[in-house]
Amino acid sequence: MERFFKGIPGSGRIAFGNAVVFHKSNIFIPRYGIEQDPKTVEQEIEKLEAALMKTKNELEELKLELQKDHSPLETGYIDTTILMLDDPLIKEKVSNHIISSYLNIEWVFNEVIEDIADKLSASDDNYFRERAPDVISVGRKVLKNLLGSEEFDIPNDVENPVVVAHTLSPPEIVNLYKKNVKAFVTEIGGKTSHVTIMARDLKIPAVVGIEDITKHITTGDSLIVDGTIGTVVINPERDTISLYTYREEKYEQYEKKLGELEEKKSELKDGVEVLLLANMDVEEELALIDKRNCTGIGLFRTEYLFLNRNQSPTAQEQFLIYREIIKKLNPYEVTIRVIDIGGDKKPPYMDYYEEKNPFLGWRGIRYALSHKEILKTQITAILKASYFGNARIMFPMVSDIDEIEEIFKVMEECKAALSKQGVPYNSDLPLGIMVETPSSIILLDRIADLVDFVSVGTNDLIQYTLAIDRGNGMVASEFDPIHPAILRSLKRISDIAAEKGLETSICGEMAGDPLNTLLLIGLGYRKMSMSLMSIPVVKNIIVNSTLGDAETMAKNALELSSKKKVGRYIHEEMIRRFSSMEDYFRQNV
Repeated sequence: MERFFKGIPGSGRIAFGNAVVFHKSNIFIPRYGIEQDPKTVEQEIEKLEAALMKTKNELEELKLELQKDHSPLETGYIDTTILMLDDPLIKEKVSNHIISSYLNIEWVFNEVIEDIADKLSASDDNYFRERAPDVISVGRKVLKNLLGSEEFDIPNDVENPVVVAHTLSPPEIVNLYKKNVKAFVTEIGGKTSHVTIMARDLKIPAVVGIEDITKHITTGDSLIVDGTIGTVVINPERDTISLYTYREEKYEQYEKKLGELEEKKSELKDGVEVLLLANMDVEEELALIDKRNCTGIGLFRTEYLFLNRNQSPTAQEQFLIYREIIKKLNPYEVTIRVIDIGGDKKPPYMDYYEEKNPFLGWRGIRYALSHKEILKTQITAILKASYFGNARIMFPMVSDIDEIEEIFKVMEECKAALSKQGVPYNSDLPLGIMVETPSSIILLDRIADLVDFVSVGTNDLIQYTLAIDRGNGMVASEFDPIHPAILRSLKRISDIAAEKGLETSICGEMAGDPLNTLLLIGLGYRKMSMSLMSIPVVKNIIVNSTLGDAETMAKNALELSSKKKVGRYIHEEMIRRFSSMEDYFRQNV
């Protein structure tokens, strides 16, 4: 019987094949008590350390093999996995748990891994949620070495295998790729999880985040996997196969068309240029950047350099990372946002207060300015790296002029220290702020006289303007970028910027949604920063539109007072203008 399931589109195109299901329960984990004495506990910990070392050695071998074979995969993913195995927090939690429970190491290790993954999954921050699958998959590999289990494999009698699993680790993905797997389907994961990123690198279709999908599919079932819109069809009927065969042909034509745009400038039909830049979280993403499509980094979120470690990165460590990115993108700009800590982004080695509402508390620039040594170290590293290309520095969650004046003082102290040491840097490093709060919009006419540029962070701006916690399931559906209040706020920002001659960009998730491209251009934005995956699709809309198209859409949308009416209007207009993208637009209705 034919059945359809909807998940998160991970990696594009359509695959036809037969399922190979790897259940989470494939690993049987025994549970038994151990003797309550230090020697026995020490022996259990030694077993874990041996399994961790074996896993690291396997990963190092895999890394060398990839380099030797000139694989399309970057080995940074393997390095990240190795770093996770070295995390002392895991060993500390395991040691504490085994002493308190006196249970065997396999059971305790699995409990710790699942607890860490559950906390990550519950995070409001997208980056942390999408690290949960990585923790689970790496933990599973260590468990197999603890238990002496074999890695799962593709049965020889399955043609065109499509792997269906709870999650997959980077090493598992590499091994499965060698077996000519046609697609991946997982129960957990998101648009920036390792499964998604690696599937894109390998050009393998993937759909992630389909809860309990392993319970609905049996090995050998016929599958269609549409990684473009996130659909999986089990045992498709003849008409469905014909439909998806037709869609695959259309996707091939569309991708060819997008490929032809690489050498074209991102400009409207009437010659108005719209700059498209990339958002970046971790330095491993540098390998994915193609300067033919991307004209710089509009937002490098540096807080992720401070996570998954025991202490803050040194100025030298940060400098080397910033320099590499700036040199790779030169002459294009790289906007480095200083650490945005607080809320649910809290490195364990930093100090915090217990806050009832951390998103309205000690976060962003407030935290940075109250920890000036951390801030000075980072600013120093950015200044040093700025000498090697087109760098800019940006500060998050600024809400008043006093904060900007204090930032200036810290910047001058860092510049004076570098000058005294004779270290070269860009003394005219452009300085900007994120516009993320209603107060920064209200004060923008004054702020514009102090800074070189602003970038609108729509994710937090929507949250704070509409008083909606985007991580709260009770109200998350109301988190809407096309709410009339948000559209009017965006128009006010662009109007003030135009009046003051202030450079303005937009870098939240709203910018990367092709549905909003013409709307944002019509509201006055000529510079957008987004995920790398979104750039070709957004560019296609730009080169096939005029400024008049965009301004008409914005004008009509601003006249509507209901977000439902705005949403309906934009969907209908974009489907009318871009019929080839109808599937994409309809999935976002």
